[in-house]
Amino acid sequence: MTGTGRDNAFQEIRPVQALRTPTFEFTEVRGHGDFAEHDRRLEELARDAAAAAASQTALVLAPPVATLTEMSLDLGPDGEELLEDARANAGAGEYQLALDQLAEYLQNAPDHQEARYLRAYCLFQLGGPDQVKALRILRPLRDERVEAGLRERIRDLRGELRRRLTPLEVTAYTETVRTDPPGALARVEAFLELAPEEGTLSYLLAVGQARDGDLELALDTATRGAAEADVDQEPVRALARRLLLAQLAPMAAPAVTEFKEGNLHRARHALLRMDPRWRRNTVLDDFDAFLALLIDLPRQIPLPAPKLPPDRTEDLYSLIAETDGQQAALLMQTGRAEQAERLLAHVLSLVPRFPWLNFLYAACLYRLGREPDRAAECAETAVRDPGLTQAAELLEAIRGWQEATVINPAVKEYVDAMESVRDGVSVDRLTTLRHRLSALERRLPVLKAAARSEEGVQVVQELKKAIAQRLKEVDNAMVVGGLYEKYDRVMSTVKGGVSGAQAADRLAGSLDGLAQEIRTTRKNAGKGSTSSQLDDLAKLVSDRRAEVSRVKTSVQVSDLVRRFNQLAEQQSGTNLQSRPRDPYAVRRQLSDILGDAQQLRRSAKGSFEARDRTLLDELIGTISRTLR
Repeated sequence: MTGTGRDNAFQEIRPVQALRTPTFEFTEVRGHGDFAEHDRRLEELARDAAAAAASQTALVLAPPVATLTEMSLDLGPDGEELLEDARANAGAGEYQLALDQLAEYLQNAPDHQEARYLRAYCLFQLGGPDQVKALRILRPLRDERVEAGLRERIRDLRGELRRRLTPLEVTAYTETVRTDPPGALARVEAFLELAPEEGTLSYLLAVGQARDGDLELALDTATRGAAEADVDQEPVRALARRLLLAQLAPMAAPAVTEFKEGNLHRARHALLRMDPRWRRNTVLDDFDAFLALLIDLPRQIPLPAPKLPPDRTEDLYSLIAETDGQQAALLMQTGRAEQAERLLAHVLSLVPRFPWLNFLYAACLYRLGREPDRAAECAETAVRDPGLTQAAELLEAIRGWQEATVINPAVKEYVDAMESVRDGVSVDRLTTLRHRLSALERRLPVLKAAARSEEGVQVVQELKKAIAQRLKEVDNAMVVGGLYEKYDRVMSTVKGGVSGAQAADRLAGSLDGLAQEIRTTRKNAGKGSTSSQLDDLAKLVSDRRAEVSRVKTSVQVSDLVRRFNQLAEQQSGTNLQSRPRDPYAVRRQLSDILGDAQQLRRSAKGSFEARDRTLLDELIGTISRTLR
């Protein structure tokens, strides 16, 4: 035998499954000259506009009331009665009649504010194309000095008209901008004049103008829109910032280049030499202040962040590193991630909190399979920018990658350890296996801390359970292996055969002791593969023990036959001196042999081989006849 032999318990174990590293495809490209993100925004606007148009419910506006302002002209009693009748008809829902009366009234008093408001109100109630006309009538009233009560009604009516009409205009723009860009821009520009509070309209117009190559006009549109909008102001404000940066970037390039080369004083001089028309803005003032801060500080990498609000910090970082980010993105998209990593690592040391560059660097490290913790740190910075639509997906992929880099090696070590005993085990192999599994068990807290996903937690739990089960089985198998090795040692003492009854007794005693150990171990092991192996070993020991009994009986029979034969030879031999002088001595010896034979016949019972039983019976019969 060799140890435990084939150990099925270790071969039927289902391996713990390793984590699959999530996939991530980089598509995020952002730049002043790239309007991919604006295309996405356009699609969002189209969906939002369609949803808004489908879910519109009419706003209940206050009906016209008595005169809120004094007449600007004295039209006499007839004019005053005409306005009163128009009010009454508008309040009663007779809008067309009220419009006719108001048209007549306004011929003599074209600037009368209440009459103009009432006309817009009636057109609004009639619906259809008249609502655009109503908004056009109200547009001048927005900027005029109007009595407070009427101003509130004008504001409410304009608000309801904007709410109804703006989604229709956005939808019209998105449906025609690809086939008729000039026509789409002209229409949105015309409507923007009627509703300058709608930031979406300024956004659409500015993007269209930028696409046409007129960045200055686009910047003016976005800047004015950001100032006047009271709806969707943030997107147009952000667009204005990016358009400004697009204008500044080529003019500030000399200063940025000097900064990147570490020539801070030269960078400030380059800013001073810029065209004053462009030099006077917040971004370049922030750049100059940042340079002054760095000059006063000891040189350090990465550079400290500028002492600015987040939006201004991002503008400054964009001015410095936007071009490098676009170049790195192009390198990554053309399969040159190694070059992109070197470029990003350098530039990111200058602008360490720039979300977009952090996003690019995280994606680059993920693609190269390097520094998962650094990649996660960069991705966490990137998700702070809501404009980076892939940042959250990237962070999730990196977190999966992080846990996989920690957990999967442990899973592989477990699988390799179990493979080491697939072809059979010995006590030495089991000892090595136990050492490897115990080392893995000590690593479980680290693996648990590294698990960031539900799948990761499950894998660690499965691994923990598997290790505990395998250690228990190894401990049991080592006990079994020890018993097998003890059996091997016992049996090795009789490799040349059993030399006599005493040797058989010693072997029998050893086997009996081993059988008792097996029974005790079997009782403690309970059910399972170990108990089956113990049963096999117990049967093996039992078989050897029975064999020893048969061998001993055979040896004893042989000894009795030898004693009888020696006595017979003495009596029949020619050497008279060797014969016993007392004839009764021979009978005593024969009686002793017979007694021993009969005792052996009674005690041995089932341990006889057939040949030995026949031989012993013949011996007993022969001696019995001789003694008669």
